[in-house]
Amino acid sequence: MKLQTEAAAAAGGEGRLMIRQVWANNVESEFQAIRQVAERFPYVSMDTEFPGVIHCPSKHHATLTPSERYAALMANVDALHLIQVGLAFAASPDAAPAVAFEINLREFDPRVHRHNPSSVALLAGHGLDFAKQRREGVDARVFAALLMSSGLVCSGASAPTWVTFHSAYDFGYLVKLLMGRKLPRTLTEFLGLVRVFFGDEVYDARHVMDSCAGLYGGLDALAAQLGVKRAAGMSHQAGSDAALTWDVFRRIRDVYFAGNSRQGQGQGVGNFAGVLYGLDLELHLAAPADNGNGNGNRNNNKNKCGSGNGAGGRGNNRRAVAALR
Repeated sequence: MKLQTEAAAAAGGEGRLMIRQVWANNVESEFQAIRQVAERFPYVSMDTEFPGVIHCPSKHHATLTPSERYAALMANVDALHLIQVGLAFAASPDAAPAVAFEINLREFDPRVHRHNPSSVALLAGHGLDFAKQRREGVDARVFAALLMSSGLVCSGASAPTWVTFHSAYDFGYLVKLLMGRKLPRTLTEFLGLVRVFFGDEVYDARHVMDSCAGLYGGLDALAAQLGVKRAAGMSHQAGSDAALTWDVFRRIRDVYFAGNSRQGQGQGVGNFAGVLYGLDLELHLAAPADNGNGNGNRNNNKNKCGSGNGAGGRGNNRRAVAALR
């Protein structure tokens, strides 16, 4: 399948981004395209849309421990349904997104399912048609099966580099779908599963932002501060937000970390790999101990992923991490 954006991406162009809409009637063909894209564009940014938060801790969020934050996340993710998943692909750390996919899921029905009314109203105000989602959306189980076979998860040494923004809930919903059951009870188990499914090179731009003087706010506010324009679509749509997340991340890297690791002038952005904002434990700390030859967690990963390609050790995808740094 020939994608219209490939020629422009190969030439380094940054033309109008295509956001491909994925529904039940084209999900098989679009995942064929995703598999082809994943082979050529190993930098993936991800965003999800979900119906808000209904379980809130009694303590102020700033005073919560990572485990308490995870408990709140688990309660909400287990109780609610995912609505959209956005994936945007880039060829290199310096390239704009070449193509994005917006997978529309069918499970959520605001008439019968619990949700935060203000969050659902916000999504509706930004163009999300819940009736169409129910009629034409992708079954979550079909999406999970296709994602497992896409080359994006449980990919071992060929795992892509993932870029996200404030992504604990995003990964929570995806782990729940990929497992086909409720989230594990402990933060350590959850982070271990994120690592098994998505690899070591996971970046949360919201976590990186905290080390950059003068940056603050959500994704749109951050983009405005950095002078980054939305390539296509509108806010609170998963494909558009995924693409903006990538452009914001590479702008942060260029402005705040350019040349740092190459010239020995402090830490490069690669040092932020493996931390989800608000959970504050590196993903590799949750993995089984290495046995000295770099294969300490391969058998465990094989069992969880149903594949001979475990997520591997911290050495996975070294070329991608070197490029980011």
